[in-house]
Amino acid sequence: MGYLAPLLSFLVFGLALLLAGLLLRSPWVARHLEPVAGRWATLDGLRGYLALGVFIHHAAIAWHYQHTGQINMPPERFFAQIGQASVALFFMITGFLFWSRLVRQGRAFDWRAFAISRVMRLYPLYFGLLAAVLVTVFYLQGWELLDTPTALAQQLSAWLLFHRPDINQLAGTGNLISNVTWTLNYEIYFYLALPLLGLMFVYRGTLLRAIACVVALYLLAKLVGWEHALKKKYLMSFAGGIAAVYWVRSPRLVQWAKGRYGTWMAIGLLVLVMTVLHKTFAVFPLLLLSLVFCIIVSGNDLLGALALRSARWLGEISYSLYLLHGLVLWWLAYRLYPSYGFTYDDHGAFMAVIAIACTVLVVLSSATFLILEKPGIALGKRLAQRRQTKPDNLKSGSTRQA
Repeated sequence: MGYLAPLLSFLVFGLALLLAGLLLRSPWVARHLEPVAGRWATLDGLRGYLALGVFIHHAAIAWHYQHTGQINMPPERFFAQIGQASVALFFMITGFLFWSRLVRQGRAFDWRAFAISRVMRLYPLYFGLLAAVLVTVFYLQGWELLDTPTALAQQLSAWLLFHRPDINQLAGTGNLISNVTWTLNYEIYFYLALPLLGLMFVYRGTLLRAIACVVALYLLAKLVGWEHALKKKYLMSFAGGIAAVYWVRSPRLVQWAKGRYGTWMAIGLLVLVMTVLHKTFAVFPLLLLSLVFCIIVSGNDLLGALALRSARWLGEISYSLYLLHGLVLWWLAYRLYPSYGFTYDDHGAFMAVIAIACTVLVVLSSATFLILEKPGIALGKRLAQRRQTKPDNLKSGSTRQA
């Protein structure tokens, strides 16, 4: 399937951009597209491509499953790397956005508002996905409860923490969603570790405090990774985003990154990582991707690819694209594709299935963004603002913004 890599990639990226463009013709959808503003506008376009990169990675896994009957990393270097590189860049975005906010706000950083916003960002959509997983599980099990209610409650509790134990004795339940929630464990760890990292590197203090923070970071990693231990090679990706915070402080580096040399450097390094290197999560590949990220966050839109309105919409719905694509692929590529008698070497039929999956995914993700994500984000902001509003003068009853 190696020679089909460009074809599959162009199919997914092109079709997704086309669909996003068509959706934006609707005034109801277009009014939810955030205007281009702020210094990090290129990240909005980048997110959509990254989510689709993970989709392409799992589509290739589904292709090989038809041949081998096993779910493994694709043997083609490009298909293996596009998924891993996309995840690494996602982690860098998280590291960059929240470290830059912490550095900028310092001790004024509102940790309670931060916690509320993260919960309301992650869970409204995730509840919807978990409901769909439950329906799928019981459908496959003939609507029969095979575990005790207590066991089922324990399983769902673990899923609420983004772990993926089998539900109702369905082996490999996590495969229904391509096990994508493993990355959310790392995101959660970074959120919880951020105050400790702030104490060490932003607020600073005594050596004893620094040692205590290191110990706490270790214990926190054990707590968050109680089911599947957190690996340092994945955590290193966040460092690339943190490094970019200091890169963009240099006008000279930003100016170089936005020029043509920066453009072709970023494109060349991306091609190198995805076609030549054997892994992403190692020091050298992550350094290369960190340089790519620094160039992008400096404002380089990579020949306009990140500035497209359709790309920005895909960025808006990227969390839905990422979280839902596994279930869409499972139903279409794992369940329906073989049921109609298609074989692994039927390239045309498989491409058609992936095109259908891409179409369903973009439309469904747009809907879940508008119905679940957007209201959840808005509610999180309201809750945070309500907390920030407090009595200014108890006698007069006046209020002020904290």
